[in-house]
Amino acid sequence: MKKKAKRGKMKIYGELLSILKSERGSDKIILTHIQKKMNVPYDRLKIYISELETLNLIEDQVSYVLSQRGKEYLEEYKKILDFMERMGISI
Repeated sequence: MKKKAKRGKMKIYGELLSILKSERGSDKIILTHIQKKMNVPYDRLKIYISELETLNLIEDQVSYVLSQRGKEYLEEYKKILDFMERMGISI
């Protein structure tokens, strides 16, 4: 049985911000849907969301939305992923 590699915070934050961005058109973001997409326990997801709020990467209005800083993070994260892929480095 192959063991899954641990995800670092950078990857987790990138995945979470990507999901929140894609869910933006929804009336209300449902955390259990995000939890299933990310494959993390609900309590850990709440911690990640709290950390993103503390870092000013997301804002909680009626629903979670990416702040300008969050959009910049996501843009830079995608550049890093692209670079790693071009170099043949697995993520």
